[in-house]
Amino acid sequence: WIFLFQPWRPLGWVLSIALMAAAGKRAYAGGGPRIGETGKFEGEFKVQQKAPYINHRLEVWEKLYKKYADALASKPRKDIKIELPDGTVKDGKAFETSPMEIAMSISKGLAESAVVAKVIYKENVESLTQCVVADVEEDEPEEDPSEQSVLWDMTRPLEGSCRMELLKFDHPQGQDVFWHSSAHILGQAMEREFGCHLTIGPALESGFYYDGFFGERKLNENDFKSINEHATQICKESQLFQRCVLSKEEALELFKENPFKVQLITNKVPDGAKTSCYRCGD
Repeated sequence: WIFLFQPWRPLGWVLSIALMAAAGKRAYAGGGPRIGETGKFEGEFKVQQKAPYINHRLEVWEKLYKKYADALASKPRKDIKIELPDGTVKDGKAFETSPMEIAMSISKGLAESAVVAKVIYKENVESLTQCVVADVEEDEPEEDPSEQSVLWDMTRPLEGSCRMELLKFDHPQGQDVFWHSSAHILGQAMEREFGCHLTIGPALESGFYYDGFFGERKLNENDFKSINEHATQICKESQLFQRCVLSKEEALELFKENPFKVQLITNKVPDGAKTSCYRCGD
């Protein structure tokens, strides 16, 4: 599991803030461990594989994802035009044709090497005003939401006519997305082996990291080997990529056993707003 908005290949869990204003009551997280007023972890925790919170999260996710998928299924599949850098124009359907499908129509090699799509929509697209970056350090600048171009998941259907460029790892933005996805694999491996509570896991200029709460456990070289083995297995699983839009209350319920994510959602998601969450694996 990993959380917080960033486009990527299907490699981990991510939670992002989506500013979809709506009237709502003050949202609070109930139950589970928490971060106290002194900033310290309060509650029970033990290092373990197959941590109980994983099953809870999966059960809640299945319900929320069905609700979201049903909503997407009702979106009109209008004809759209996708213009590529060389001037080629591909025909597609809104909420149906994905960058991956366009890449596959060109060559299998391009589809396998493309990391993310860079899209400039030629028409108003509602989702462009729904999300703001939420998985950054307090002193990191957020991206300007007024920017025309947006990085778009390879498997996420396009929503309107647009200009599109497929970015590979040799592009700086492609590298950033790749490292961010890699951080999510690391986080999933940490959860599998230790049942830790993840905090944030951003991409760096030449790599990535993920912070986690392990209680009193101190990691050693053997632990790193175990994490690497899990990460290797996760990559081999070719896990499916799913995106879902949630209310603040739904997000708090989904992550209620992780006090760090609860704190993040509570502080960064305005009441009445929504978030988007990405799932890959467990």
